[in-house]
Amino acid sequence: MFKYKEASLLGQHLIPHPDKTLFWREEQLLIVADPHFGKTQIFRENGIPIPGGTTTKDLERLSYRMDQLEPRKLLFLGDLIHGRIENQTYLNHLIDKWRRRHKNVELFLATGNHDLRSGDPPHQFQFDHVAKEIIIGSFVFKHKPTFDGLFYGFAGHLHPAVTITGKGGMKETLSCFCFGPQGALLPAFGSFTGNQVIRPTSEDRIYVVAGDEVVEM
Repeated sequence: MFKYKEASLLGQHLIPHPDKTLFWREEQLLIVADPHFGKTQIFRENGIPIPGGTTTKDLERLSYRMDQLEPRKLLFLGDLIHGRIENQTYLNHLIDKWRRRHKNVELFLATGNHDLRSGDPPHQFQFDHVAKEIIIGSFVFKHKPTFDGLFYGFAGHLHPAVTITGKGGMKETLSCFCFGPQGALLPAFGSFTGNQVIRPTSEDRIYVVAGDEVVEM
């Protein structure tokens, strides 16, 4: 059973999940950062022999969460596709199959730096809104965490994580959600992505992804 915490911001309720998605309850909006779909295929096309299948599994993980929560909207915080892919036929097939399953969900993309490299998103996604920044209510959604204070922001890009020291001095680095005074950072959803350790301040609220739990530090 999945366990989660809930963050309250400006009278709204945000629920971070162990699969690294964030659900805005009032808006029925599911938020996903940095999926980097197609990354393993790009590596293989460039002669790096690594196993495939991560995009299939990540889309299945996303579908599982969407089936559970039944969001009205889904918003990607950039880096949708990792880069240009020479043969995109199979990826397009996977996306088309996924989108048909969730055809009634309104789809948003706040574009990121990898989206500039990969070009326009595959038309199979059938996005309803694509922009560098997307404003919904009192929140702004963008890829990079450049928050100006006009709206509370949500961003990805950094793949945030924290290092925790346990008993006996053992250390472990875990992905995290970081809610700061002006904006929040989401962990990378993609299963074939790295992490960047951040240094939270006393004003930040940190929610660590620990297996099937989200733990507030």
